[in-house]
Amino acid sequence: MAADLVLLGGNVLTLDGESRTATAVAVAGDRIVAVGDDRDVREFAGAGTTTVDLAGATVVPGLNDAHLHLAMFGLAALGADLNGVTSLAALHAELAGAGPGPAGSDWLIGEGFREANIPEFDPVPHRSHLDPATGDRPALLHHASRHSILVNTVALKIAGITRDTQDPPGGVIERDPSGEPTGHLLESAKELVTRHVPAHTEQDRLDAIVSAMRVLNSLGFTSATDPVVWPELLRDYTTLRREGRMTLRVNALLHWDWPSTSTTSEGLARSLAYAGLSTGLGDDWLRVGGCKLFADGVPTQCSAWLHHPYPEGGTGHLVTHGDDEDARYEELMRLIELAHRHRLQAQVHVTGDRAADAAIDGFVRAQKGDPWPDARHALIHGTLLAEHSYARMAEHGVGVITSSLMKSHSGASMTRSIGADRWARAFPAGALLAAGVKVADSSDAPVTFPDWRRGMATFVGAAPGPFADVPEDLRLTREQALRLWTSDPAHFEHADHHKGVVAPGHLADLAVLDGDPLTAGITELRELSTTLTVAGGKIVHST
Repeated sequence: MAADLVLLGGNVLTLDGESRTATAVAVAGDRIVAVGDDRDVREFAGAGTTTVDLAGATVVPGLNDAHLHLAMFGLAALGADLNGVTSLAALHAELAGAGPGPAGSDWLIGEGFREANIPEFDPVPHRSHLDPATGDRPALLHHASRHSILVNTVALKIAGITRDTQDPPGGVIERDPSGEPTGHLLESAKELVTRHVPAHTEQDRLDAIVSAMRVLNSLGFTSATDPVVWPELLRDYTTLRREGRMTLRVNALLHWDWPSTSTTSEGLARSLAYAGLSTGLGDDWLRVGGCKLFADGVPTQCSAWLHHPYPEGGTGHLVTHGDDEDARYEELMRLIELAHRHRLQAQVHVTGDRAADAAIDGFVRAQKGDPWPDARHALIHGTLLAEHSYARMAEHGVGVITSSLMKSHSGASMTRSIGADRWARAFPAGALLAAGVKVADSSDAPVTFPDWRRGMATFVGAAPGPFADVPEDLRLTREQALRLWTSDPAHFEHADHHKGVVAPGHLADLAVLDGDPLTAGITELRELSTTLTVAGGKIVHST
């Protein structure tokens, strides 16, 4: 068989079970057909073969982000970028320069503010911080976590939110001491305003997704799991697949209620009964991976559910429906059991240790009542995990999708919310792997930019910036850290038999780097460039 593409003269990190290395790879169609030394692989070259001299460059399996909001990442580029804003004056300048909102509307949309980065937001962000810069335009700013929004007075009026508006189930309308809404809306309360924002046009949505795919290809990514895929977004992905515009494989976790994080068991049962979906539906480019559920919120807003109180008191809560903790706990159990019974892998957002233990309870109960040995359910983030939970997760096959990049992006707000000691042991990847728990890493983009190099550096103990250090007992080796972005995510996709390593018969998803991530110095690791990306045997990025 003549290959379509042959790569020669490189340093091929196969990341197979034996961590073998090679110098050459041959690709035919969308599969790898040979891996070995130059002499043997060269035999697969024919008259029509594209041959690339790697000149010593390193080949790794295509990068795979295990938790990345692809459409949100693309659409975020259409709003005001607030990620680097560190003062109220800078925020006002960004808002003043903002263009039209979705579908040419007057709405002003901002993306990625962090209250800890803006001193004037101390003690809390308020609509009065926005009103002088936004005038008559309704304004909505997404928090970097995507678990809250800050809106101006005009937006509150459009939404009809007053001092008499009740908090929705699973959400909070923050209020000042006099009882007036501040404009800061948490969790499901976001929907009170977001429902009034005009939708992006279909063409804008599709183009934004394609643009996001190209950015990811330039970083070496060939796959991602989008953890919040609502019905309209699933149709958009299906359109792109049908039109042949996908350059990134998408593993979709379904969520019917976005932008609300609060799903009812009755609503989920109705959706699953109508949908007829189960994990694995689709193909290698677009497949249903399962569904996403939310157990709690985030530590920065004191809505993560903890065993021990926050420094300022309180332990947070579940965001599921129910009048008290017991009712919300049982609702979470029902949600997990519903997904499990319909053979949908459940990935559950948990950031607090108490929420994580509750979700594990749900997985164990679901498996006991209806065994599905290969479910591969997982905790998303697992920011704060109790050490007693590690062995239990390993025993019952519960994995964790960590978020290494948050260590260097969210440290200031996290240490303020939960204290430096607890934050230091957040995302305990090293301890989880040592206990036998399956782990994959992720960016949670657009919460952070999907820089896998920075993620690797973080977990090996060399993260840039303050508040990002990882204790020695939680650190990873270079190879472990690289696997968290390549071979390990394939496990959670039920795709490890044909994806995530450089081996004959596997999908031809490859990234060519200008250095070796296993041996490069820390500075060089964080600055590695992707010179070539191959997805399904086709070159999707080249420099």
